[in-house]
Amino acid sequence: MKIWKTALLFLTSVLALNGCKTNGETPPVKTVKYVKVHTISGDDSGERMVLNGKIKEKSLTSLSFRVGGPLAKLNVEPGDYVRAGQVVAVVDKRDYELQLETTKAQYEQLESEYKRYKQLVEQNKIPENTFEKIKSGYLMAKTSYENAQNQLRDTELEAPFSGYIYEKFSEAHQTVGPGAPIVSLIDMSHLEAVVAVSESQLQKVRSDKESYLTVANANVSMLPVSLLSVGEKAMPDGLYEVKFSFKNSEALKIAPGMTAEVTLICDKEENSLTIPATAVFHEKTSNYVWVYNSATNKVEKREVALGGLKSQAQVQIKAGLKYGEQVVTAGVHYLVDGQKVKTIQNPSVTNVGGLL
Repeated sequence: MKIWKTALLFLTSVLALNGCKTNGETPPVKTVKYVKVHTISGDDSGERMVLNGKIKEKSLTSLSFRVGGPLAKLNVEPGDYVRAGQVVAVVDKRDYELQLETTKAQYEQLESEYKRYKQLVEQNKIPENTFEKIKSGYLMAKTSYENAQNQLRDTELEAPFSGYIYEKFSEAHQTVGPGAPIVSLIDMSHLEAVVAVSESQLQKVRSDKESYLTVANANVSMLPVSLLSVGEKAMPDGLYEVKFSFKNSEALKIAPGMTAEVTLICDKEENSLTIPATAVFHEKTSNYVWVYNSATNKVEKREVALGGLKSQAQVQIKAGLKYGEQVVTAGVHYLVDGQKVKTIQNPSVTNVGGLL
């Protein structure tokens, strides 16, 4: 009887244990969450800044004669390409040729007298002051003759550099005066990309390490350019003018007036890394991000030090992250450290919405 009671008690205990296993709560199942991640791209070579502007010619120069008279020839039209030294226009030479002949005759006459009196004064046959008068007259005649030669040469207007005729201000047979503009010439050997920057961008521009030009309408992309000048004084709109120069060629097909984009790679600021602001969450007195590990498909909670808020909802990270790492940018408040996740893939163009 006693043995039977003992066996019955054992059986009851076993059933009670089995009941706990079958009727109790099941262990929680770990769920895999889908997350968006952002890869921190770039390198340590510098910080990029993109500026919009216009293409301008290196210089636009008005050409004029140093002498006046009827315009005998005008050899160019707007749009013509001229080379350095090419004759653009000619003033009537008649009066200047006559002046040259007159001064030449006077010069030659006084030159012979000067040489004769020089021999006499060396032989002490004439007073020194007599020779000085002859010498003075000779030098004046020489100057007049040389001036007449220069004026005759100046009747031909030559292009000081190669470029394109932009505008014509006079017509053939029109009487022009010294210094009056005849045509304007664009120097196309080099072109400039002109942009405007704010006061806060000045220091970055001055620390420019590399600059690249993109002109969409000329099919030019990332052409190296050089920083030419930075305005020392703000323009009326409060912005500063910055110029970048580059050597032109016919193959580039870039013309003044085209819209341009200049990409600057400036000296890298200390801790210049940025990430989307949505990747950061705050707990107690610290800021954190979830760093995604593609090898394990898990996230790691990491504390970061924040800097200022940048453009396009980006926030500066002073410490805690490095280039090439991936951070979660959506659903950061619903993750736990070490949780396994899957990244959301962008749908293809032919599978919008990921329905296929």
